[in-house]
Amino acid sequence: MNGPADGEVDYKKKYRNLKRKLKFLIYEHECFQEELRKAQRKLLKVSRDKSFLLDRLLQYENVDEDSSGERVLENLMEGMVPGT
Repeated sequence: MNGPADGEVDYKKKYRNLKRKLKFLIYEHECFQEELRKAQRKLLKVSRDKSFLLDRLLQYENVDEDSSGERVLENLMEGMVPGT
């Protein structure tokens, strides 16, 4: 008989199965890497937009500085500190 006898392991079949699983995992890994890169680019863009808008807001707050404007500016600055 050409096939493996009872109790023997078909290593060729196992190898092919593992190879197929490896190829799928590598493909899946590449897809996740691409998705991560897209998310990182999007995060960078949003962070830049946030910084730009905060700078713009601070410019207007500095022009309009009176006693209440000063308090608003302090609140904005507290919100910009990481971890608060």
